[in-house]
Amino acid sequence: MTRADRTHDDAPPRDAAARRDATAFAPSRRAFLRGLAAGGGFVLAFGLGDRVLAHALSADASDTPFEPNAFLRIASDGTITLFAKHDEMGQGIHTGLAIEVAEELEAAVADIDVRPAPADRAFDHSLYGVQATGGSTSTWTSFDQMRTVGATARVMLVAAAAARWGLAPGDCVARDGRVERRDGTAALTYGELATDAARLPVPEDVPLKAPERFRKIGRPTPRVDSPAKVRGTALFSYDQRRPGMLTAMVERAPTFGGSVARVDDTAALAIPGVRRVVVVPSGVAVVADGFWAARRGRAALRVEWADGPGAQLDSARLRREYTRRAGFPGNVVRADGDFDAAAADADRVLEATYEVPYMAHAPMEPLSCMVELHEDGGAHLVTGSQFLGIDHPAAAAALGVDPSRVTVENSYLGGGFGRRANPAADFTVEAIHVARAVRDLGVPVKTVWTREDDLRGGWYRPLWVNGITAAVKDGRLVGWRHRIVGQSIATGTAFEGAMVIDGVDGTSVEGAADMPHGIPNVRVELHTMKLAVPVQWWRSVGHSNTAFAKEAFLDECAEACGKDGYAFRRELLAGHERLLAVLDRAAEAAGWGGPLPVGVGHGISVHESFEGFAAHVVEASVVDGRPKVHRVVCAIDCGQVVNPDQVVSQMQGAAIFALSAAVDAQITFTDGRVDQSNFDDFPILRMHEAPPVEVHIVDTGGKQGGIGEVGVPGVAPALCAALHGATGRRIRRLPIGDQLG
Repeated sequence: MTRADRTHDDAPPRDAAARRDATAFAPSRRAFLRGLAAGGGFVLAFGLGDRVLAHALSADASDTPFEPNAFLRIASDGTITLFAKHDEMGQGIHTGLAIEVAEELEAAVADIDVRPAPADRAFDHSLYGVQATGGSTSTWTSFDQMRTVGATARVMLVAAAAARWGLAPGDCVARDGRVERRDGTAALTYGELATDAARLPVPEDVPLKAPERFRKIGRPTPRVDSPAKVRGTALFSYDQRRPGMLTAMVERAPTFGGSVARVDDTAALAIPGVRRVVVVPSGVAVVADGFWAARRGRAALRVEWADGPGAQLDSARLRREYTRRAGFPGNVVRADGDFDAAAADADRVLEATYEVPYMAHAPMEPLSCMVELHEDGGAHLVTGSQFLGIDHPAAAAALGVDPSRVTVENSYLGGGFGRRANPAADFTVEAIHVARAVRDLGVPVKTVWTREDDLRGGWYRPLWVNGITAAVKDGRLVGWRHRIVGQSIATGTAFEGAMVIDGVDGTSVEGAADMPHGIPNVRVELHTMKLAVPVQWWRSVGHSNTAFAKEAFLDECAEACGKDGYAFRRELLAGHERLLAVLDRAAEAAGWGGPLPVGVGHGISVHESFEGFAAHVVEASVVDGRPKVHRVVCAIDCGQVVNPDQVVSQMQGAAIFALSAAVDAQITFTDGRVDQSNFDDFPILRMHEAPPVEVHIVDTGGKQGGIGEVGVPGVAPALCAALHGATGRRIRRLPIGDQLG
């Protein structure tokens, strides 16, 4: 596949009827299948309005290389194209979706050309009602939908072949991209049948395979995006080019909430290639012929800033204030039994404070967005977004036009971890402002960020402090109080109404308010802080904090009760089949209870998040005052697996991601400024530091759930428990850094 194959320059404009209210998107299987296109091929479209359906019916699929209101296209030349509703950012979802379709279509996964879908309500998330990729939901929420895509196409192709041969459909069978007569006397490829199939009515309902008949789902499958990425032909947002395109970089305030007071652009404009210097809401933009001219021009700017509310930020003061708050009652989120009475009657009361810092997402590919303005006031955008359902209307609002006049083309994402699902559409709206400021130049403008921009640009995982108290009686845990202090990621966004109930952001307390352990007296409280630091979801969201605090403190409680951490958890989780299954599998695979080398400790954790269940065992020691991780063993139950390779790679990547955050990485503030700037002072795990990560898939027959986010929360507490076993020291604050020195 060439670069030209993926640019979609000739994508037709979106039809306004495709933009339906998000609350109306609750499709049944019957509602999935609505449209087909006549001509040289056929298109299956989903949840479309009448005007969009009319557009599809009038389209000649053989002449339309891109159809924004359809998932699947089969052309007369046999090309099968799947427009993926979820974004590929390294997690393998394009392969997973192709497997789901291919299973029912009876085609080879490798024969399906998977392309990123553009912004369009036809591609809304089946659960969220907005076009998005996140929350480890892509596979399981699309499972029946994508299988129905393939099954419906197969049924129509079989019907077309049967009609041509004068047979009943039951006398034909689909196999390996063609339809055969059961007597073996003739066969037609899907391409040869595409035109006939396009003329048939779309069945309202089709049967799907029973799991025991799966031939592709559940089997290791090579990734469909690997060849293009290995060849270097895969287009990421940063790669996008257009004739005459200019590159812009924005100098932003050094403190959050700051604004431009005065600009001296004399030196910047003297840099060869710099075209314009313009003030935009987010700062001062330098627009130039290319990246290096823009970067040199930006470095030459002289900007005086008016300090904003973030100018007083100081990490040491924040930690002290958060810790103080954790000592007082907060907003009650859960109250089972009577914790105070349990504590008063306890043999022993344990207390500890756990902290996790602000954390940047730091995807390998920094942010970018290209904007091509149209004469009618609309625009075409090319970006890499997890949240097209937010970026698209936000871009239209920034332009002051109806969304029907704005198209957004998505690319491969060089990592996301939540950053590219920004609730304020920050980098998209900024790119619109820059392009509008130089509209008279009449060329596309791509606004790009550097690593330094990204690390200092906000939208972090919040700083959290947890004050936990436990009551122990007769060797049993009888009381648990968990006070959580931190910012809400939903307050002030369009999601506040749905996510903040009675002053409680559900993501602030997830993993704590719903902890399943058999403790009779549980109290969970929340202090929501309001600060100038912009925050949002970070891989595993609230669980990245609560699982660390919960699991680490459970180890302290186990020690106080004179019990092993594994056995202690088994007692508390009695009756929770899926949690126990992964806990047991991880312990067994790691040889829990067996001998360890001198100076090596091991720790164990188990946690449920995003409808997935994961347990981790970490073996670690301390070398020259630094953690050395020798081995990570994890077990995952995510229900029906689509691609085992995808599960293994996601769990391995999640472990490395979590270890990076646990060992060294953090965002801190001094005098309102972010201290970190790049991977030299925001370090991620290097190859020589990365331990082997063993992944064991457990199938208890339960509901499908997530993977990528599920693999993060349990790593840090298991590591800290292992370090305690190796050194006798408790780590209650992340990152570990030099605390062992």
